[in-house]
Amino acid sequence: MMSIRRLTALAVRKSTKAIKPTRSVCGFHFSCTSAALNPSLKTDQDTGSIFRYSEQHSSPLPDKFARLHASSIEAYPTSADKTVSALQGRLLQLLMRMTRPRLVLELGCFMGYSAMAMAGGMPKGTTLYTCEKDTKAAYLARDLFMRHGYHTSSAEGTRQPVSIELLEGEAMKSLQDLANKRLQFDAVFLDADKGNYINYFNFILENDLLTSHGYILADNVLFRGMVLQSQGERGSLPSPPASPQLAPQSDDGSESGLKQKRVKASSQRTADHVDAFNKHVKDDPRVEVVVLPIFDGLSIIMRKQGKR
Repeated sequence: MMSIRRLTALAVRKSTKAIKPTRSVCGFHFSCTSAALNPSLKTDQDTGSIFRYSEQHSSPLPDKFARLHASSIEAYPTSADKTVSALQGRLLQLLMRMTRPRLVLELGCFMGYSAMAMAGGMPKGTTLYTCEKDTKAAYLARDLFMRHGYHTSSAEGTRQPVSIELLEGEAMKSLQDLANKRLQFDAVFLDADKGNYINYFNFILENDLLTSHGYILADNVLFRGMVLQSQGERGSLPSPPASPQLAPQSDDGSESGLKQKRVKASSQRTADHVDAFNKHVKDDPRVEVVVLPIFDGLSIIMRKQGKR
């Protein structure tokens, strides 16, 4: 009989063979990993179809969320994928229902989709604070919250049982203001600029912004699969299978070729920041973390029992 240690070693080797970069559906990212760990995501499957099947067989969000996705694309045609997908929004809402947080903090509001999704699952009389530095996005989100009854000054008869308070400006300043108020949050959704993920994470823990039973959800922690090409990962994992190119890449120094290189380099720098964050959290003795290969990568982080 094969030993458990031998079986485990074989399973690990098998599971690392099929790691693939993230694919995208309709501009809203999700990730796929090895068939050994997710049998429904086999290498010969149409992963986009699996994603759409999952959406179609999940309880839908209200129609206002579909309209908000459309508004995001209209207002930000090249960066609408900053908004979470409907499936991820539904997951966030159900997590709120399951954990029943009294205070929730979101870093990275964009146009308010994820904030409204989470608020829809929070108990009556609770508050969600959300931070956004983009002036245009903050204006649109604040108007959205007002119209849908999540603002304290929303019209009578439209008021929701949960309030959303938008803090405009740099996220670190907003964190400092919240710390000065001695607020503690039961849940934090981290979805702001990736280069500051480590700074936000450290500030939240060091300034006691997270309750002892609270948790942090960090989004985009696989960043389109590009974390596999980060400096700290090169050579430590098997190379993913080569993806067929749809068209030859321009390498002649033309304007389009140079722009393509700049975009790729910028994306890789972001992935490097995300990879550094993942390693930082994994090595932090104060917390425990699980990195889920869903959407664009989602980490669930909690304090270790007895750690403050």
